[in-house]
Amino acid sequence: MESPVTDVAGNLLFCVDGSVWAVWRVLPHESARSTGRQLRELYDRTVTLMKSLRGEVMIASLCEQVQPHAIVRRCLDGIDLDANPHWAETVHNAWDQLDDLDVLGRSFWLAKPLTGHGWKDAAGATTRAMAAAVGELLGLPARPASASAVAAGRERARVAAQELGGAVPFRSATEAELLWWLTRAAVRGLDEPQLERTGAVHNTGIAVRRGSGRARLTMLRSCVFDEGGRTDAPEDRQGWGPLGLLNRRFLKCVTPHDDGAAASYQGFLVLAEMPRAFTFPGHEILARLADIGFGVDYALRITARSNEDARAVNRRRTRDLMSQDEEHAGDTAGVPADVISAQEEIQHKNARLGASSTEIDLEVGIVACVWGSTARDADARAKALRQAFLGGEYRWERPLGGQRQLYQAMLPGSRTPMVLRECSQNLLATDAAMLLPVSATDFGDPTGALFGLTVDGGATTPFLLDPTYGPTHDSSGGIAVIGELGAGKSVILKNVAAVVRLMIDGRVIVIDRTRSREWAPVAAALPGNAQIVDIIDPSLDDRPAAAELRHSCDPLRVFRTPGKSSTGIAETFFASWLDLESNSPERDALGRGLDDVSGHPDASSNRLVDTLREHGARDPAARALADRLERLRRDPITRPIFDPDLTPVDLFGADMVVFCTNEIPLPSALEMSNERMAARISPRKLFGRAFHLLIAAIAKEICFTPGRWGEFICDEAYNVTGTPEGQQIALEFVRDGRKHGADAAFGSHAPKDLGDEVLRGLIAVRFLGRHRDDGLARSGLAWLGVDPADARYHEVVTKDLSPLNPAGGEDERRARAGEFLARDHSGRIGKVKVLIQPYRTLPDAVLTTPDVSRGHRAH
Repeated sequence: MESPVTDVAGNLLFCVDGSVWAVWRVLPHESARSTGRQLRELYDRTVTLMKSLRGEVMIASLCEQVQPHAIVRRCLDGIDLDANPHWAETVHNAWDQLDDLDVLGRSFWLAKPLTGHGWKDAAGATTRAMAAAVGELLGLPARPASASAVAAGRERARVAAQELGGAVPFRSATEAELLWWLTRAAVRGLDEPQLERTGAVHNTGIAVRRGSGRARLTMLRSCVFDEGGRTDAPEDRQGWGPLGLLNRRFLKCVTPHDDGAAASYQGFLVLAEMPRAFTFPGHEILARLADIGFGVDYALRITARSNEDARAVNRRRTRDLMSQDEEHAGDTAGVPADVISAQEEIQHKNARLGASSTEIDLEVGIVACVWGSTARDADARAKALRQAFLGGEYRWERPLGGQRQLYQAMLPGSRTPMVLRECSQNLLATDAAMLLPVSATDFGDPTGALFGLTVDGGATTPFLLDPTYGPTHDSSGGIAVIGELGAGKSVILKNVAAVVRLMIDGRVIVIDRTRSREWAPVAAALPGNAQIVDIIDPSLDDRPAAAELRHSCDPLRVFRTPGKSSTGIAETFFASWLDLESNSPERDALGRGLDDVSGHPDASSNRLVDTLREHGARDPAARALADRLERLRRDPITRPIFDPDLTPVDLFGADMVVFCTNEIPLPSALEMSNERMAARISPRKLFGRAFHLLIAAIAKEICFTPGRWGEFICDEAYNVTGTPEGQQIALEFVRDGRKHGADAAFGSHAPKDLGDEVLRGLIAVRFLGRHRDDGLARSGLAWLGVDPADARYHEVVTKDLSPLNPAGGEDERRARAGEFLARDHSGRIGKVKVLIQPYRTLPDAVLTTPDVSRGHRAH
């Protein structure tokens, strides 16, 4: 079968039948993975696109093989490797992981024949068709289109583009892209060409030669088509009998390669039956094809009728259907139910056409293609596609003897074959739009770290994450992880820290509440200077190793740098610890004492106590405050504030600072919510609450320092957001971080732990892990942006994210660890398996599942 195209000029295709086609790349913004407002906006845009169609139109969605080097380029984009050599090493290791994956992308196209006006255009088309036919008989190469034909085609393409409007973004396809479409069709699943906007089409056997701004088709790879695989070896033939031939419904495409001939087995299916009624969301079946678990191409061959023509046709159909009442008048069983249903359907369609003058009728033929390296593979995938849609009353069929025609139907430049027209559906534009033929399939950020793999429906695509993407694109930042114990929250947060350190050489401040100091190995595994600050009660841990981690966190000593005032941070800390009201005399006394102390070379909290005692000679509030602090500083847990022998934390000299606060008690949510119980909170718990607030304030000062990105990571976020002051600091990170080159990442078990509604709503990137509890699962879905009543998502969260007892046993449990529902910066939602950044010993340092030694009884 020869290509229907004889010449390519810009986005124009000149065909053997004399017709001229224009092709555009469709670039939808919204994704079918979205929910709520964005999904509705995608549908509204698609409705507008469908209503703008005129005449014959083809909409196609094609898979593309994404090579590892293409993903690596996205990971390296915008990164100075000379300044970040560790990122080059990390990405190189990730490349090795990608070599073992079959990664697919997806592109969308719109093509239509350009109808001429008048006898001159018709004569020109006829002349081109005759010249092509005569040239083929004589063995002559196809003549390029004339300059006048190209100019006329471009003008008609411009007018056609204006008619399509701009509801869904699109642009003219390039010559290389058109040649990619034509040459890839025969080698689906093999060594496919790469889709790039360049003048060369890799792995195609095609070159684009430029001349006068127009590309010439100089060589097209030859291909032999064998419907049913009659050339297969006898041992490869399945069902090769008189009746077995009926089951061999595939097209074998044989193309020459350097290693000999290569065969692509392709199965084509047509959508033969659809439900009578549509609802949205729920019937976006074409968007579901992108996530079915293997590559599927599909195309819609559409013939549009105007509102007036559609109403006239429907009136004739209505008369034909109504006349059947008389035919069944003498039948005691009455009019058959299917006739009554058809009558109601056509009357409903007439009413909708009459109610809206913009509504049009579309005759839509839908063809899908699956492929494999063997006939068995193609057949298995075709059967899997059919089974996937049976529950929704969609029936896909593989015509016998029509596979070759359907192959041609998925190429621009060819007319709709009869085998597809016989299965076409008559749909109104608003109904056809519910199928969502075009929707963004990209998930994650356009550049950044290979943070995970999208595993929706079994398909595998890269999920990239750039912590700086939101703040640097005039959007809110913030990353949050919600999930039950063991769901993998800390793995994501450690991954974020690794990306910040390795990719952009940013600073990281972490609060670690684990007794095992699980963040310490992570800090040691990452490059740069790390500072581990362990807030330890010496009476509980007197090991020498623990003593080495003790540092002073006295705000008056830590921020003793020129031009840096520590008064604000210190006042916030002491007021929270001592539970001082804003207008109390003690708060005023504290402020006066800090004013006298701050700025001195020997400023410290001890000096503050002495100063308050001096002020106490004439101020009872200052004397009472000094007495309280004198008593509290005898508590060993307050050593990080009052011990003058401890070295202050070198926050600005460290690349990563980890505050280990497991030994510091904190008030419970119940104690904080009950006024009577709050009045009885012990001083140690008040110190713990104030100290976490101090860490957050310190993190803000460090991360908001210009010139270097800063990331504040807070696992068990309630420790910070549980106080109004801490919640305000967290909100400033998310809301104002983009102005200062900073962001924050939070982890917790429930969305309510993330603070108030404003803070929860501004967090851009969200991960929801396993939650077997029904209430927590529903609240997590609502925060993610999914309807909590959605049974499919609820099943995923409670049973299908990193399952603890999968059917495949322990091996499958380990393989599926790290699965999350994720929402990216654009609001798209998908299922992701998180990958640990492959940097040296980091993967071993990140995992925190404890090894429990099981002793044996002595006999």
